Amino acid sequence: MSAAKGYYSLIQYCPDRSRLEAANIGVLLFCPEMPFVEARLAKGNDRIRRFFGADSFDKRRVNAAKRAIEHRLAVDRESFQSPEDLVRFVETRGNDIVLTTPRPMRVSDPSADLDSLFEELVGGRARYERRPPEIARLEQVFRRPSMQRRVLFDPPVIVPVIGRELKVPYAYRNGQLNLVKPQRFPADKATTIAMHLAIEGDLLRRYPESGEKRQLIVVSAFAGTVAANGLRERVDKVLGEYEVRVVHEDEIQEFGKEVEREAH
Repeated sequence: MSAAKGYYSLIQYCPDRSRLEAANIGVLLFCPEMPFVEARLAKGNDRIRRFFGADSFDKRRVNAAKRAIEHRLAVDRESFQSPEDLVRFVETRGNDIVLTTPRPMRVSDPSADLDSLFEELVGGRARYERRPPEIARLEQVFRRPSMQRRVLFDPPVIVPVIGRELKVPYAYRNGQLNLVKPQRFPADKATTIAMHLAIEGDLLRRYPESGEKRQLIVVSAFAGTVAANGLRERVDKVLGEYEVRVVHEDEIQEFGKEVEREAH
């Protein structure tokens, strides 16, 4: 992959801006050509404790500010088109969490480059650590260049009523927000997993967020013996009863074409 011009900003905890003392707690990388905008934030607050002491900050407020940055980047990803957009985002931070003036860099693999920046400038464990995709074929489809401006990656999703976070790697809009979750169904847990997803999908559908309807789409994968034992049909029925859409692993390519046609 050829290198492109990118920009990074340090994310810092700065309790007193007049003193200009800060602890690095994350880093943001923006590459308009690819396009890519994402942040890595520290899982814990050890650097803040070392710099300012354990009693110097409210852990809940700091963690809420981290989530707010992640949420803003996920929801408003399409608004980042130029370096000036990033500068405006930096300048709007008004609490103890600040971002430094963006600095230019060359970007080849944005996710890997962001991981390297985090390790070099922050260290420790990130709130989000890269894991192998649940279904590699689905990852390949959603990472196509033609999809990049149409898809939200790793959007924050909190299931209404139960307040549980649902990890969804992809989302797209076509008049509603479609949350795409790949899921492998092992033989001994297939029905239980389906029941949990059915309830979560039903709650997401019945409780729109900021007036926007949401639909859970489960991309399912089964081992051969699991499918042969009729569990696939049972899982489909459980999810269908709660209006959760199911896309089977052998339907991924057609599903990708559908997303390319409809997503905006």
